[in-house]
Amino acid sequence: MHLSQLITRISPKLPLLPEPSIPKALMVDTAALAPAPNPANPTTLYLDQHGFSLNEIRFSFTTDINVLSVLIEIGAVLISATKVQSFQNPLALTAIAADFDIILQAAASELDAPLILLDLSGQHIIAATSSTVDAHSPVGRFLAAQEPALDPNQFYQHMYLTNPNESPTPLLLTPIAYQSEPLGYLAIVTITPLTARQTRLLPAFARVITCASIRDKVIVNSLSQRDRLVSLLLTEQQDSTFKQQFENQGAILPTNMVLIKCEPTANQSLATLKARLTYLMIPMFTQVLITIHHHACLALVTISLPEYNQPNFVTQLTTIATRGKCRLIVSNFYRHANDTSAAYQVCNRAARLKNDVKPVLFCSDVFFDLMLTQVSNRDNILPFFIDSSLKVLTDYDQANHTELVSTLRAYLLATCNLTATAETLFIHPNTLRKRMQHITHLTGLNLKDAKTCFKLAASLEVSRYLMVNHLNR
Repeated sequence: MHLSQLITRISPKLPLLPEPSIPKALMVDTAALAPAPNPANPTTLYLDQHGFSLNEIRFSFTTDINVLSVLIEIGAVLISATKVQSFQNPLALTAIAADFDIILQAAASELDAPLILLDLSGQHIIAATSSTVDAHSPVGRFLAAQEPALDPNQFYQHMYLTNPNESPTPLLLTPIAYQSEPLGYLAIVTITPLTARQTRLLPAFARVITCASIRDKVIVNSLSQRDRLVSLLLTEQQDSTFKQQFENQGAILPTNMVLIKCEPTANQSLATLKARLTYLMIPMFTQVLITIHHHACLALVTISLPEYNQPNFVTQLTTIATRGKCRLIVSNFYRHANDTSAAYQVCNRAARLKNDVKPVLFCSDVFFDLMLTQVSNRDNILPFFIDSSLKVLTDYDQANHTELVSTLRAYLLATCNLTATAETLFIHPNTLRKRMQHITHLTGLNLKDAKTCFKLAASLEVSRYLMVNHLNR
């Protein structure tokens, strides 16, 4: 292809400086992610972070850019879909009768680079075309030691190039999945500079390798059996065989965990949601088992109690909910696998509450509502659970346009800290003291007593529950 034709095709999508003069006879047949060597191949375009060059003609980017995306774009122009098919068809014919290892080796030979098959965590090499990159190699040992080995924010990219923190030798990965069921990753080990041809052919070869891995049960059997482990905990009482059943599927029977119910918020099937969550969650946590049980997508996450109570856990789940287009209902932390069924029931009940629809809902945050739903309000008895002092303050506020109830609520939320309460309400500490004295005068309550504060906080929760559920009279 003439270089001028290539530039015309890719320039609308790239931030290029004004083009230099291009000789009409200048041709390009391939591109490589590497600085131009000396001497350089006259028909190879060499790409780096700042631009690309061919035969001493240099094109520069005006801003920083993802060089992999540029290489992929160039590959799409240089190698047509028909040409890709001409490379894919012989591999597909080989796959009809050949074993998986032979198919993987044939793909590697055509790509002129070693190939490895990784599990979903990106930490374990399942198959490799060379002992220099297998599970026992420096690359394999490095990946196995990473937690996680891959950046979960990159999982949905069609192709992803690892950085030095993820692999000592760069890997070009593409996800492999079958019928919305994620299986793992196919990766080129870039011992030599990555080429546009490799970026073009890798996804096409991945489709053939996926079918071969399913036929030869390289990965899929293990994953489908792992799915059943969560259902096992939900339907059967734990016995001495459970630990071995988990170990048979390469899993560990958890002793620290939460169950998460995942509800799609977009128009997607549960199978699609399960695939999204698998890509997103597995790299973030020690162990994740995801299944579809009774028309619900469930994730059993192994996590320690300190990790469960850290803000980072909420941040991780919010990211998952946003990228996965779903709502997550998180059970209480528990230690015994036999409690999984109870955790499932609590998650179902929390999901039915008429609370604000947040992307992540912790059952522990709505325990009061969950308890109140068990109380029959047929005789309108719930209002009598509200402390009479709170009713007095509510009536006083309505009659005198004061803010004693909101002040009391802020005081309790600030764990009875006057300084923090004043800052929350944006009032002077002296103003707060006068309001607190007024509350004491009207009710006779000792607002420094822990039991009194607990009763008032409970009354406020009951009042909120009645309002949200339109049960207040």
